[in-house]
Amino acid sequence: MHEPLRESTYKDLAVSIYETNEELGEAVAEVFAEAARRELAQRESIAVILATGNSQLSFARAVAARDDIEWSRITVLHMDEYLGMAADHPASFRRWMHENIVDRVHPKSFEGVVGDHVPIDEELRRYSELLRDLDPAVTVMGIGENGHLAFNDPPADFDTTDLVRIVTMDDVSRRQQVGEGHFASIDDMPRQALSLTIPALLHARTVLVAVPEARKAAAVRAALEGPISPDCPASILQSQPQARVFLDRDSAKELSPA
Repeated sequence: MHEPLRESTYKDLAVSIYETNEELGEAVAEVFAEAARRELAQRESIAVILATGNSQLSFARAVAARDDIEWSRITVLHMDEYLGMAADHPASFRRWMHENIVDRVHPKSFEGVVGDHVPIDEELRRYSELLRDLDPAVTVMGIGENGHLAFNDPPADFDTTDLVRIVTMDDVSRRQQVGEGHFASIDDMPRQALSLTIPALLHARTVLVAVPEARKAAAVRAALEGPISPDCPASILQSQPQARVFLDRDSAKELSPA
């Protein structure tokens, strides 16, 4: 594994900066593999929560290329899905998970968030029960351009007892999805989504946060150097000793010098 350019701590949070997005992805995959081995040494099977989106592609490629992860003992969950969206839609996060993770590593099972289930309250209950029963050991996620975690846009709810909820996305979050090529225009994309809550994401014993690319630099600065505040959801990571953030040179460019 490549050595980081720099390692720092922000309150309780460890941060590693790598030269490139590819090196970042390989580093996250290495730490993920270590965490999976550690957890599987203690139990027959585990569950993990994985993120989707362009910022997660380097991790997805790196983790799928490894041969030291016992995926046959791992159930994969994910973080969000657009309300009303079918699994075969090009922008579906279930489809992203299949194309980039599930169909490559063949886990024990994949539990997708069924955003087009009717009535949707049944799906909220089902996925909440899965999270309680499976007790995911590892979360791998990113940070949005507005500082969101999953689709928990500012102002975030750090204290909810819900595990999954319906959220209304703000315009920054919606423009990010358009900018990543998932929709032709902001008018084409849904306004609501199902999302794991911040307490659900942070419950895992290991939380790995992969944040490459210059478009995330302002959010990274706010999350790490600003106050812990619902106005920057990712700032809650500063208080999470089980978490580790991985940056590349581009996403770290607005941080203060060491």
